[in-house]
Amino acid sequence: MRSLLKIRVHSIAGKLILGIGSLMVFVGFLFALTFNKEFPDVPLEKTFYYGGPFVVIISVILFLILYFLVTKPLSYLVEGMKRLSAGDMDYRINIDSDDEIGLLAHSFNAMSDELKEYKEKMENWTKELEEEVQKKATEIYKAQEQLINTEKLASLGRMAAGVAHEINNPLTGIVTFSHLMLRRTPPENVQDIEDINTIIDQAERCSKIIKGLLGFSRKTASEKGPVNLNTLISNTLAMVGRQSRFHNIRFDMRLDPSIPEVVADPNQIQQVFLNLLINAADAMEKKGTVTIATRVVKNNGRESAELEITDTGPGIPEEIIGKIFEPFFTTKPAGKGTGLGLAVSYGIIKKHEGVIFVKSQLGKGASFYIHLPVLPRTA
Repeated sequence: MRSLLKIRVHSIAGKLILGIGSLMVFVGFLFALTFNKEFPDVPLEKTFYYGGPFVVIISVILFLILYFLVTKPLSYLVEGMKRLSAGDMDYRINIDSDDEIGLLAHSFNAMSDELKEYKEKMENWTKELEEEVQKKATEIYKAQEQLINTEKLASLGRMAAGVAHEINNPLTGIVTFSHLMLRRTPPENVQDIEDINTIIDQAERCSKIIKGLLGFSRKTASEKGPVNLNTLISNTLAMVGRQSRFHNIRFDMRLDPSIPEVVADPNQIQQVFLNLLINAADAMEKKGTVTIATRVVKNNGRESAELEITDTGPGIPEEIIGKIFEPFFTTKPAGKGTGLGLAVSYGIIKKHEGVIFVKSQLGKGASFYIHLPVLPRTA
């Protein structure tokens, strides 16, 4: 009843009321005139008196029939379109008739289902696209970092080629004559002996830096061949095991015996292993556990041999983890490191078409990973 009272003049129901009412009044008026001509004895007022209510009742019946069969179902359709346009994909029209109105309701419900399914697909596709964009952006960022490091190494190599030999020669003279002075210094001149030893230590440190610079500038030919990483890491451990810095370090070996060989220069790759092991020992202050693992991984559909070296040191802060492969960057105290070990290692692995990277959390140690392409497996 409330819905009937809310009918507006410009709605379909309002137009029906006006149309049917006007038509019935006109038909009733014609009927009254015709009836009065046929029966002149009956007063016209009496005809209107009895015929008026009849016309009104017929008009109301016709209106109710049209309202419940047409107007009300159409109002459901209008409400459904409003809800759908507002984004409510779950709204459904419950009209079960087999006529055209029922067909419209069924079509609306089917359209809502399709739109909802399409919306879900679009949302999923958008989410996947955002994840893919984020992934590609991360890859581009990493590639950019590697490119920057490569350019730094190349620039350092060009610089080293011009100055390394000129600096190394005077340093050799300084060290040589310092040793001669040390021999001629009387044992009781303790302060002079300490000063000369300081000169020797600092000059030898400079020599190490120059030696590292020469490693960048030299275009030495690599003697590459099939190499088994398990054998190479075992030989490296046998080499360093007798050094004092490794006496209180336990090695946890997790080598995959079925790992395929890689094409590499064993001397250069062993230098990388030595750098990583020495860094791990220094990070743990020469006491802790170093876990060494080898396995096969896939990078972009291509198999690679992976070497993982994990220490139990303090870890690497997140703000500097992107700088550790830069030349001369070191976290060691002054005089304890040149900052070239990891930079040299990075350059060697890049020359072998491999990848080296690090993962670390403060308080949970650091893990260095090396990926090298493997030899194709024979059938």
